[in-house]
Amino acid sequence: MRSNFLIKTTLFLIYIMTLPSIFCGNLIIPTKIDTTEDYIEPNFIRNDDFTYTDKIKSILFYNTINVMSYPILNIGSNEKLKLSFDDFSLELKYYHYTIIHCDANWETSDLLPKRYLANNFEDEIRNYKYSLNTTYQFINYSVEFPNEFISPLISGNYILKVYDGYDSDNVVLTKRFMVVDNKVEINTTVKEATNVNDRFSKQEIDFTINHQNVPIQNPYEQAIVVLMQNYRWDNAITGLKPKYVNGALLDYNYDEENVFDGSNEFRNFDVKSINFQSINIKRIQYEERDKRIHVYITDDESRSYKRYLSMPDLNGNLLLKKDESMTDSDIEANYVMVHFALKQYPQLTDGNVYIFGKLTDWKFKKEFKMNYDTLNNTYRQEILLKQGYYNYIYGVVKDGSKNTGDLTYYEGSFFETENDYSILVYYRNPMLFYDELIGVKTFNSVKRN
Repeated sequence: MRSNFLIKTTLFLIYIMTLPSIFCGNLIIPTKIDTTEDYIEPNFIRNDDFTYTDKIKSILFYNTINVMSYPILNIGSNEKLKLSFDDFSLELKYYHYTIIHCDANWETSDLLPKRYLANNFEDEIRNYKYSLNTTYQFINYSVEFPNEFISPLISGNYILKVYDGYDSDNVVLTKRFMVVDNKVEINTTVKEATNVNDRFSKQEIDFTINHQNVPIQNPYEQAIVVLMQNYRWDNAITGLKPKYVNGALLDYNYDEENVFDGSNEFRNFDVKSINFQSINIKRIQYEERDKRIHVYITDDESRSYKRYLSMPDLNGNLLLKKDESMTDSDIEANYVMVHFALKQYPQLTDGNVYIFGKLTDWKFKKEFKMNYDTLNNTYRQEILLKQGYYNYIYGVVKDGSKNTGDLTYYEGSFFETENDYSILVYYRNPMLFYDELIGVKTFNSVKRN
C-alpha cells in the first residue's frame, strides 16, 4: 500500500539530503482552528493529534520503515511505530503511555483494553537523551511499539496517549494512529474534476473496493470509507456510500462528492544548516537581545493569480535534521527563531492569516497566526523551530468562521498539483462490535499505479 508513497519520499529525501472526523452524509470536514476556548476543563482529553503543554516540541510519529511515513501499522507484521518529542522543562520525567481503541468516527470504543492490547495496558517511555551543544537545552524522549510491554491486537483507529508519571489524567500529548488488516482490493483513479467549473482547480478521486474476502452484507451501512489528502484529517471526505454495488465490487465513481482542491505545491525552507544560507533563506544571524539564532525566510507573495509551477515538495511534511550533526540530530539539532513574511496590501479587513502544514499539526493554531506590519505592508510571525527542512502554506480564516480556513486565497488551486491521497476502508462488523480497518491504500496524483 505504501509503494508509491515510499518511492516518492525516499527519492525526495535523497534530493534534499545533499478532529475527530464526523460521519454525516457526503461531507468534507472543514479545516479546524485550534483554540484554547474548546478546552476550558483542565482534564479535557481529545481523540486527536494534540499537545497539552507548550514545553513539548517537535513531535514525530511514524512507521520506522520511513521517517516520512504515516503512523499506520500492518497487523501481524514486524513493523513498528516510533514516537519522539523534545521536552523543554529540563526536569527528567517518567513519562508513560497507553493506547486507546476508537471507532471509525474517532470516538472511544466500548472495548475493554484486554480485547485490543496484549501484555500490559500501559508502559513507561524509557529512552531519553539530553541535548548536546545546543542553544536551547531539552530532553529528547522516544519509544517504539509494538514491544514486549504493549502491543495492539486488532485493527482499527487508535489514540496514543502520553502522560506525566502515573497520573493518566496528566496528559501531555495525544496522537492518532491506525492498525490495518488489509483484506480488500482498492483501485484508484485521479483526474481533473468532472464538473466543468472545477476542472482546472480540483482533483477528483474515483475508486472501487473489492471485498470478496470480507462478508459485508450491507455495504451501505457496514462499509465506512475515508478519503484523505496528504494525510490531513481536517479536510477528510467521509460518509461516502457506494454509487453502484456489483456483487463484491463497490464503485465510488462520483462527480462532486469525492473532489478536493488541488491547492498548490507547498512553500519550503531549509535550515538543516545554520552556517550558510540555503534554499529560500534571506539571512541567518545571532541576536544579542534575546541570545537566539534568528532565521529570516525570503519574503513570500500571493500565488493565487500566478500560473502553476511544478516543484518538488513533501506535501506539507517536514524532516528534522542537522547537517553538521556528528552522531545524532535528535539531540544536536538546534532550535532557531524562524521569521515568516507575506507581502500583502492592503491588510485583510475580514479575516486573519495563518501558517499551515504538518508543522502546525494541520490546524490553524494561535501561535501561527500572523501579525500585520503596517509600515512594510507585510504579514509577519516568528516561530521557534528545530533545525530541518519544512513545508508550509498560508491560509485565511474569515472573521466569525471558527472552524473553516481558505488555503486558496494566497496559494491558488490547480488540478496539476502533486498530492498524496489515502483511502481507508472500515468494516462495522456486527459480530465483533467494533470497526475493523480492512484496507488502506496510499497513492499519488501524478505518479500513477
